[in-house]
Amino acid sequence: MKRHFAQLLAASLFFILLSACLAGKETIKYEGDPGMQATVKVMTNATEEYYMQEYGDLFKVKYPNIEIQLVKYDRTDPETAIKKNNPDVFILSLDEYREFIQDGRLYDLDILFANEAFKLEGVHPYIVDYLRKLGNGKLFGVLPEFVSKATYYNKDLFDKYGVPYPQDQMTWDELFQLAARFPAEEGVYGLYLENFSVLAGDLAVSEHLSEINMKDRKVTLNTEAFRDVFERTLDAYASKTVTLPDIDPFEVYDPFISGSSAMTIDYNYYMNNKINWAREEQGNKFHLNWDLATAPTDEASRDTSPYFVVGGIYSINAQAEQKQAAWEFIKFINGEELAKSKSRSPNFSLFTRTDYNYNPEGKRVEAFYKLKPDVSSSGNVNYDLLPRGTHTNLKGIINSELKAVAVGAKTLDEAMASMQERGQRLLDRK
Repeated sequence: MKRHFAQLLAASLFFILLSACLAGKETIKYEGDPGMQATVKVMTNATEEYYMQEYGDLFKVKYPNIEIQLVKYDRTDPETAIKKNNPDVFILSLDEYREFIQDGRLYDLDILFANEAFKLEGVHPYIVDYLRKLGNGKLFGVLPEFVSKATYYNKDLFDKYGVPYPQDQMTWDELFQLAARFPAEEGVYGLYLENFSVLAGDLAVSEHLSEINMKDRKVTLNTEAFRDVFERTLDAYASKTVTLPDIDPFEVYDPFISGSSAMTIDYNYYMNNKINWAREEQGNKFHLNWDLATAPTDEASRDTSPYFVVGGIYSINAQAEQKQAAWEFIKFINGEELAKSKSRSPNFSLFTRTDYNYNPEGKRVEAFYKLKPDVSSSGNVNYDLLPRGTHTNLKGIINSELKAVAVGAKTLDEAMASMQERGQRLLDRK
């Protein structure tokens, strides 16, 4: 009798343990029940009002019985929120995506994306390839949106001065040569960027340089690599190849918009924040005949762009309690239906489903994603892990020191030493 009871007890324990294991490895169906009832916990730092307006309310129309609950977290300590709330969906930065893959936190989505109904081929292939590369061949997350830079150019100014339009895959030096052909002495510059720091930063990113060594928490500005970047920045300014007026970034009527610069380099949202704003304000009086080419590249990698900003990667928690509902949510956020509905008006970001990007004027918006994204960690600094204000203050330091060199108040050696010392003080703040 005792032996029989022991056998029953062992069998019961086995099935309990087996059930627990299977629960952690829940099989997700591609098509779930639209009427399912669930609460999906989404880990994000977006405000509830914004997120529900942009995504949650639209999702509720299709899945009225699935509630969305946002889980806020500290980017320097996501573990606390995860242990307390066990989110079903993570919305991750690129660094977080890397880290969570290494920690085994994410559910493998590849088997779901094998379903032809999702039409993964409609998503920007370079970004999908990169996310898969980070997962050692597996896809642990998907990305509905991204931002990227391109070269904006004024076709009328190029035509007026007989200068050929910028081409895709031009290097920075080739773009400088093109810009130098415009008559700065007549008040027409070839290239406009906001200030010294912006130009130096763009050049540094193209060469995979970081202002900060995150591992050692050390500023790296007083180096030979950055000396080359700063010299190129100062030479372009001194030769009047580029104008760097140091204007307010929120000023709409910059030199490109006002027609005194033939080119600028900026993110996709420049179209809405500046060009469309000026057009709406001026109406028929606004005349800017513009188009796009890819952002400048490095000579060694003309087919890649370092100016992709990849964040907001949607992944399922491997330990999620509501994996099926989480998948329905992620499938909806990354699907054609949502992209199509949001394509009727301007957006801050570009859709990875590039057929649905807002483009009523037929501009070459493919310039933002024609090149492969070069999102290697060597050129990125996670400022969320540094004292508040480090990014803005460090850029201000670089700008002020380069301005001092440009007007002859300092040598470049003195400016770089000051950048290093002032920048390090920023990092050492408690």
